[in-house]
Amino acid sequence: MSEKPLSFSTTKVNKIAQCPGSEYKKFNTTYTPNSNLQRWKSINDAIIDWLVNQAPDEVAINQAEENNFKYFDKLQQKISSELFSQFRNIYHKNTADLNADFPSSSISKFINDEEVFINAHTQFEFEDEVSTEYVKLKTGKKGVSDLDKAIILKTRLENETFYVADLYNNDLLEISSIENADEVIDDNFLLLEGFINENIKLIPGNHCTLCERSSSCGEYPSINGEATKKSYRGIVISKTNLLNKDNCERQFAWKTQYGIPKEEKESDPFPMKVGISFHKFSGMMLLNTKDYQKSGEIERLKNLLKEEDGEVAIEVIKKYEQLLNQIKDFNNLEITARERVLGFTAITDAIVQNKSHKVYEGKIAATFMGSADLVGRLDGAPLVVELKTGAQLPQHSAEAELYALGAFIQTKEKEVVVLHIYVSDKEEKIVERRFTDDQIEALKKKFDSIAKTIGKWDPSDALQPGFSEGDWCNFCDFQKTCLEFR
Repeated sequence: MSEKPLSFSTTKVNKIAQCPGSEYKKFNTTYTPNSNLQRWKSINDAIIDWLVNQAPDEVAINQAEENNFKYFDKLQQKISSELFSQFRNIYHKNTADLNADFPSSSISKFINDEEVFINAHTQFEFEDEVSTEYVKLKTGKKGVSDLDKAIILKTRLENETFYVADLYNNDLLEISSIENADEVIDDNFLLLEGFINENIKLIPGNHCTLCERSSSCGEYPSINGEATKKSYRGIVISKTNLLNKDNCERQFAWKTQYGIPKEEKESDPFPMKVGISFHKFSGMMLLNTKDYQKSGEIERLKNLLKEEDGEVAIEVIKKYEQLLNQIKDFNNLEITARERVLGFTAITDAIVQNKSHKVYEGKIAATFMGSADLVGRLDGAPLVVELKTGAQLPQHSAEAELYALGAFIQTKEKEVVVLHIYVSDKEEKIVERRFTDDQIEALKKKFDSIAKTIGKWDPSDALQPGFSEGDWCNFCDFQKTCLEFR
């Protein structure tokens, strides 16, 4: 048994649930983009400074902001200041005793004869003679996890109330109960048992974009064979964000390096619902299906869609029929997996910022990844398929290059085929791109060049990457913010 109790925060347990490799210490960590977390920490510290400061409120606020937001550029100072203001609007100072040393509710179980704890942390504990209030600070879209709720439900006392200060929605809410608390807790201890016993199975996915170990876990190999070191800056570029690279560097950087909040826009959710359902059910239909054109396949799709919204189902069937029409001449098409993650890592010189806010010359491990809609074989060659319900864009060629290099690295074969299949109301076509192994070095150089661009961004300054004006500005998620900070 170890001298120090073995404990895990709910945050770590939830990360392990997504992928055990994300917390596996044998994989090196990197300084990943954590601007959202840095702002959260600074806002948390500013709240503490304000709560304990006995000076007039205006003075206390100014001192808290000066002490905690001074490391940020003007844009991130504004973001942090606005969130700090929202907290003060929903939770007012009181005379209760404050404990801000990350109070926690804990639950434990013996694993391998050692007591293992899971801790559900809050940020503030306010206690008076009658009752105790706990407040959890949230600045993003994600709410309180079921594991947090389960532990709170099983451990709280009658005079205790737990709240979440939801700054994203500008509201203070009591943390709700959960019906299956015992089941949630048991499932998570079972998960931890596998992790403690080093049953580490990598589960690649969108969560890799926030992982400190993406470049070292082996899922995204280095294209030059260099191993990632702990002193490296890390970043993960998804295929979606890769599409922004040729338009505006600021937009590309704000989405990937700095986590700048997107501006809210009114949009019709219906096309997105159709797109999500089409991708899901098309994959289910084509996966391991030898004769996708045979009679009865549309009826099989209709049965799968029984629980879907009626109008969405109609559109999905229509688009799937378009898809079948487009691939009817592919005689040797085999789909073996869906939502398969492909990617790799480029390591190059870069500006690095450590956890003490020190900026210095070092290296970056830039991981490029995308989740392919379908993968398989076409005429015996490795195949990647992307299904598109929108218009064809020139940037889709970069997506194809990412998939091609990722497939070459994984399969070691001499040819890779990438199909973009478009099934919109205005367009019905297939764009086929064939890559051969003599293009591998050129593809590596292209992504190494992108990594060099990213490496020049100062992690401490969101206003450093330059902006470019063009038609893309009309569709940008940062239109007003960008104009304000030019």
